[in-house]
Amino acid sequence: MSFNATNFTVSILLLMALTIFMAFVRVRKPIDNNWPFLYWVLVAVLTISHPDLFDFRVIAVGLIAGLMLRFEFMNPSLVRLAMVVELIIGVYILHASWMTIMSY
Repeated sequence: MSFNATNFTVSILLLMALTIFMAFVRVRKPIDNNWPFLYWVLVAVLTISHPDLFDFRVIAVGLIAGLMLRFEFMNPSLVRLAMVVELIIGVYILHASWMTIMSY
C-alpha cells in the first residue's frame, strides 16, 4: 500500500483537501456562500466523468443539501440537518477518495 503519484491520484488528493476546506467554510462563513455550491458542482462533474469513483446518488444528496443551504428558506433545525447531511457526505467523499488512492 504505497502512494503512486499520478495525475489522477494527485487530483484526488486535491479534492480531499478541498473537501476539508469546504467543511471549514460551511462552518465559519455565512450559509449563503457560493463556494460550497461550486464545490458540489465540481464533485458532481467528477462523479459523472469517473462513475467508479463515487456513487452518484450519494453525491446528488450532498448537492441537494448544498442547494438547500444556499437558498436558506428553512428554519434553524432544518439548516442544521442539511449541514449534518452535507458533513456526512463529505466524510464519504474523503473515505472513498482515500480508498481509491490506496488501491490505484
